[in-house]
Amino acid sequence: MLIKNNRYTLLIISSSFSDPEKIRQILQKAEFRLFEAQSPQEAIQQIRKVHPDLILIDTDTSTKQTTPILQIFKDKRLTVPLLLATTMNKQSVFSNYLKDHTTDFIIKPFCPQELIIRIQHQLLLLQTERMIQQKNKKLQKILETRDKLYSVIAHDLRAPIGTIKMINSSLEAQKKKMKDPHIIKLFEMIHETTEDAFNLLENLLRWTRQQNGQRTADFSSFDLSEAVKQVVALFQSIASAKEIQLVNHIEGPHDICADEDMIRTVLRNLISNAIKFTYPGGQVELSLTDKNESVTVYVKDNGKGIPSDLQHRLLKNRASLTTNDLCTVKGSGWGLILCRDFIKLNHGKLNFYSQEGNGTTFFFSLPKISS
Repeated sequence: MLIKNNRYTLLIISSSFSDPEKIRQILQKAEFRLFEAQSPQEAIQQIRKVHPDLILIDTDTSTKQTTPILQIFKDKRLTVPLLLATTMNKQSVFSNYLKDHTTDFIIKPFCPQELIIRIQHQLLLLQTERMIQQKNKKLQKILETRDKLYSVIAHDLRAPIGTIKMINSSLEAQKKKMKDPHIIKLFEMIHETTEDAFNLLENLLRWTRQQNGQRTADFSSFDLSEAVKQVVALFQSIASAKEIQLVNHIEGPHDICADEDMIRTVLRNLISNAIKFTYPGGQVELSLTDKNESVTVYVKDNGKGIPSDLQHRLLKNRASLTTNDLCTVKGSGWGLILCRDFIKLNHGKLNFYSQEGNGTTFFFSLPKISS
């Protein structure tokens, strides 16, 4: 990466150099843009006015002044890169400043070429840092645009799919009157697909709000067993329709301090997934272990299990799953990512164990009120 000297502004603290004219000539010949300051106060004014890319100071002279310039810079918390000229026995003078500034030094006496190389080295580091900052800003803008797009899509599609969902629920009562098994099967596929799409949009909307900082944990005390009981009741009819036993072994009370809405969302996702991946005639069980400082909830199914080659990536960022992977597990991946993030926001941890063909158990821990 080449440095074009004429694009950079240098500030020389002239009063610190015994021969400022020599330094001025070297830098002018190298075509740097130069500004000078005779006192610490003038230097601060120049810094705020011209925003130099690098400041040159002779530490041997400046440290003898009543108020050392380096100390003033430190007190003012100025972060402009510094190049300090010093003799070999004076390095200890500015050693403390190396921690607080982007600082380099050059040992006197030095030749003009060495000075230019030192300056260009510091400017190269500065240029690289600025490029990284620009890339980060651009990336942040892309991520914000992406999250906003997700939010708009989820919000706008939620209403029409919600309407289809309600229509399907109304038709569910008329399913017994249908005589054609093929029509019944098609209706069940429509109903299941609509439920999946609606849940995906709900998860996507919640996730984008959380990513944008609009969703933070609202902690309160509540009985976890009662929340589990209510969520399980929502899925009893769905489980029965698939001829799956949904068994809740959790008995209360188990008081915890967490965001109740987030925990209910996690329970809904885990139970929904368990039912989705369990064969007709199978079973989904909920259980809980109570330790001194935390409780752990288990959602266990005896369904198809998770392919072993996907398990190590399942709770990582959704981007770690390919399109083929998502087709294999028959899900979008948003639900589990949302569960992971929500449990983390509540100072807990989500995990699972699974064996292909023998089912999966997801479990999460949460701190009790006493802890």
